[in-house]
Amino acid sequence: MQLVPPARGWWSLPTAAFVLTRLWLIAIPFGYVAYLGGTLVINDVTLYENWADILQQGRFPVGDPMWQYPPLVGPLLAAGALIPPDPTLGLVLLMLAFDAAVFFVLMRSARTGSSVEGVWAWIAAGMLIGPVWLTRFDVVPALFAVLALLWINRPVRSAAMMALGALFKVWPVLLLISVPRRQLAKASVSFAATAAAVLGVLILTFDGAGAFASEQRARGLQIESLAALPFMIGHHFGWDRTFIYRYGAMEVEAQGTQMVALVVTVAALVALGAIAVLRLTGRLDHAAPADIALVVVLVSMITSRVLSPQYLVWVAAISAVCLLDRRTAMRPVIVMLMPVALLGQVLYPMHYNWLMSDTEVRGLILQSVRIALLVAAAAWGAWRLVKRPSTTTDVRIDAVEQVGQPA
Repeated sequence: MQLVPPARGWWSLPTAAFVLTRLWLIAIPFGYVAYLGGTLVINDVTLYENWADILQQGRFPVGDPMWQYPPLVGPLLAAGALIPPDPTLGLVLLMLAFDAAVFFVLMRSARTGSSVEGVWAWIAAGMLIGPVWLTRFDVVPALFAVLALLWINRPVRSAAMMALGALFKVWPVLLLISVPRRQLAKASVSFAATAAAVLGVLILTFDGAGAFASEQRARGLQIESLAALPFMIGHHFGWDRTFIYRYGAMEVEAQGTQMVALVVTVAALVALGAIAVLRLTGRLDHAAPADIALVVVLVSMITSRVLSPQYLVWVAAISAVCLLDRRTAMRPVIVMLMPVALLGQVLYPMHYNWLMSDTEVRGLILQSVRIALLVAAAAWGAWRLVKRPSTTTDVRIDAVEQVGQPA
């Protein structure tokens, strides 16, 4: 059903819903509302706080096996920990500020003629994904991804947003595939220039700003990833496997995991390369850039060695932009992704022990369903992207400047 904002007061209901849902999300990690395993999610915020002490001294926590992030995260955590009344709450409030910024940008787009479905999708996503929404920093690159897609026909500005997002988490670099062919050269130059300039400043300001690249290569198969699922299932049929806590995630260790990690990396390169070729050869000129971006990110997720629940924040951001356009081809795909997000919340933090148990089958069933739905959504999205022509509508973030999504 299309939700078109009324002429007056249309903003009051989504604003009230946003405020109430975010109050609930903030209350969970601090134990103010009943929620199974909710206080577990504050552990990462505590870790961020510890890193902030180091970052405020002008150096990255190089050598810390938990550190795995691109360098712009450093100033973010250092600044967030300075917000009163205390560093832990300050970091959560900083994430809320970025969350609210995404909400505001989507509301501005809806006010100027886009569908309000995108606003409601962002509100609902927080509830579906759960308390990791504000206790991780994935809402930060999500903001830059939303702006990049809304400004897609201004390639210099759009690509600069992609570069900034990629310096928080790498995935926004994939949005370059969604850039229209005639604008790709400008976008590529802008992306490279922005990334180089920011990296240069960070390298001059912080010690160890470039260490994250080698740490990413060392990651194994997180137990929540698609590639780890065969090992998780096989263990219930007698395969040997162990868990290792590494780079902030539980990884499965068994015979063949290194080979599988290599295979999924190659699969990611092949799949993303194929989409890029389709884009460059004009096969996707009919598609909205946000639709392309959603499929690209879904493909990257199912071929990733890591698939944490908060990764669905990426999907939520792009889905919200897709739904601003009433003619998006991705609406049924986005509906399919909703239970994926919810199952991720059930598994973490509610029942992570189920997934790690040697005997508990419920976690394995839930994870299998989660992965199956995610793979089906990626495949369906790719099919709809290639097979179904999609016209686009103009998307704006203010009343003066027109920001469309051309092919």
